Amino acid sequence: MNKSSKQQKILQLDPARVAEKYVAEVKVQVEGISTRIKVVGLIASHDKPSLAYARATQQKFDAIGIDYDLRNIERLDLEHEILALNASPDVHGIFIYFPVFHNEQDSYLRNLVDYRKDIEAGSQYWTHKLYTNDRLAVPGDPLKKALLPCTPLAIIKMLAETGICDPQDEHPLAGKTVTIFNRSEVIGRPLAVMLSNDGAKVYSFDINGPLLFTNAKPAEVDISRSAALATSDIVITGVPSQHFEKVRGDEILPGTVCLNFSSVPNFADDIEPQTHIFIPKVGPMTVAMCMRNTVRLYKNFHGA
Repeated sequence: MNKSSKQQKILQLDPARVAEKYVAEVKVQVEGISTRIKVVGLIASHDKPSLAYARATQQKFDAIGIDYDLRNIERLDLEHEILALNASPDVHGIFIYFPVFHNEQDSYLRNLVDYRKDIEAGSQYWTHKLYTNDRLAVPGDPLKKALLPCTPLAIIKMLAETGICDPQDEHPLAGKTVTIFNRSEVIGRPLAVMLSNDGAKVYSFDINGPLLFTNAKPAEVDISRSAALATSDIVITGVPSQHFEKVRGDEILPGTVCLNFSSVPNFADDIEPQTHIFIPKVGPMTVAMCMRNTVRLYKNFHGA
């Protein structure tokens, strides 16, 4: 097989196109709600790319009928602002653009958000439900579903689009092996738990070494990067560093599904001939999942 015919079999999934389907579904739900849903986004940054992303998010929310009030404030004012928004009956959702302090203060701010307004699902209320596989937002009410964190959920939805799993199965990733490079409390660890809840065996790598997640439970494991990659059906990267050793084509199995959610490319240029599906980013899908969570929060806690 020549190089050009190999290239024709490579599929790059565009998250913007996949997101359109979910955004359209959310828009229909919004149109069926008589109250105007209001979200406040808080950004404590003067970084131009970050501000551009925040404004794009605002425009996308506004376009489907959700009021999105974007506020650029000083980071030392965030605590006071969050408490005020928690207390406001006119605000249905809060979105904070992290990182802010790049330390434990960010975790404190996440948990300060009222869980009934936490569209990112990053507060302890929602993470506890995730780690215990509790699917209900309110105990005893099966009509009110729990929220999942936006970026991990976006990744799960993108993987479903590849055809590697059947979303209708109780354990759609049973028998699959996944390797993730990122174990942050915001994305990597929740993602490992979600994938293992779906039946996958998940190797999770960070600077502290590997863990193996099965059925949402982590365990110490003695495995090298190369050994994990050589057995994986799916490889997911999210390391925001130019110093990360990029995943090469000769490290993975032919046909491996590869997905990068970092702003920095984590796969080498030779990865595509080894994979028939490559997902270079997930940003638009993350926004779509935030919209989805916003409507779910409103229906769970604010709607009549």
